[in-house]
Amino acid sequence: MGAQRPFSDLLPDLIGFAPELVGEIVDGIRAAIPDYDRPRGGPYDEVIRSGVERNVLGFVAWLADPEQPLDQRNELCRKLGALEAMEGRPLAVLQSAYRIGAQLGWSRIWDLLAGRELSAAAVSALADALFGYMDDAAELSRAGYEQVRREEDAKRDAARLLLLRDLVRRRGADCAALAALHPAAGWAAPDQVTLVALPANAPVVRPLLDPDLLLDLHAPEPYLLVPGPLTGPRRSMLEAALAGGRAAAGLTVPPARAADSLRWARRVLALVADGILDDGTLTSCEDHLVSAWLLADGPLMDEIARRRLAFLTREGEKRRQWLADTLRAWLRTRGPAGRMSEDLGVHVQTVRYRMRVLEEILQEELTDPDNRFATETALRTSWLRGRPGRTGGGTTTAGSSGLDSL
Repeated sequence: MGAQRPFSDLLPDLIGFAPELVGEIVDGIRAAIPDYDRPRGGPYDEVIRSGVERNVLGFVAWLADPEQPLDQRNELCRKLGALEAMEGRPLAVLQSAYRIGAQLGWSRIWDLLAGRELSAAAVSALADALFGYMDDAAELSRAGYEQVRREEDAKRDAARLLLLRDLVRRRGADCAALAALHPAAGWAAPDQVTLVALPANAPVVRPLLDPDLLLDLHAPEPYLLVPGPLTGPRRSMLEAALAGGRAAAGLTVPPARAADSLRWARRVLALVADGILDDGTLTSCEDHLVSAWLLADGPLMDEIARRRLAFLTREGEKRRQWLADTLRAWLRTRGPAGRMSEDLGVHVQTVRYRMRVLEEILQEELTDPDNRFATETALRTSWLRGRPGRTGGGTTTAGSSGLDSL
């Protein structure tokens, strides 16, 4: 944007009314924008007046000599934007002040042009020069504003990461006290939290996450913290942000037990990875409490299964399968043969025959509550590990009870 020669005879008048124009623009901004209507003569009023004055006088000087540097004007505009960010105001407030200044400035210049013989092209060029100058000033302020916001966001994210790690490492810690130790986090301690475990390198669309979540996405085992329970809207938000990936949510607990929630979430995520559980994008521990408990210690459950189900290893594959299925049905229902026949899809007489076989093999173990419970957990665990649809290691065919590993 270069100054045009026809502007030369306007410069003395522009210089003459520049101080008055500064006052008019300051008054116009104060009247239109309540955030800037501060006590006259105070520090904030001086900042506004200085900003307007530097831009008005800078524009006139720039018209006189388009080659002169605008370093001071540029630095001031960046600082004005930075001040807006530090004050916590939207950038739109300052942008509105720039528009008011440009409009009032052009109104006075238009009055000055009355009676002057300038071509339409010259008038248009002068208008372009003014509004272009102010657009540049506004863009410089945007840059200053966004730099401060980026710095503040980085400080907030770092503080929130430290807060999150403290919560999951310090079992029983006071959440409110930890939040107070990290004031830059700007995070209100909730009464409950739900931890969510993610696979390594999970494809998370961060802009879709609610702003109050705490994140540790670069940990070897990434995770995040949801304040409060996993409500329907929270679940929908997570499913959208996970972009088709997989995650597991722990139980909702007081913040002092965040480590427990994360441990359960990671356990469920491991079961998802093994193909034992699969509820789609987000699998909740709440929906699989018994399964998570039964499979929490694989080697121990293997030993329980070997001891409680040893009698099955002496049977052929087909007989072993129907014995296990019948025993599971009986332990699950304690129902009559008719009910079990419906569950198993076999004739009632077949059920009665199978139960006689089981009674002969197990004898008093079927009547002892502790033995029944141990046997039921062993069968349930074997079924979970080998149920149809499992995609992880040890996959069995449809109808199998996962007993081949006994």
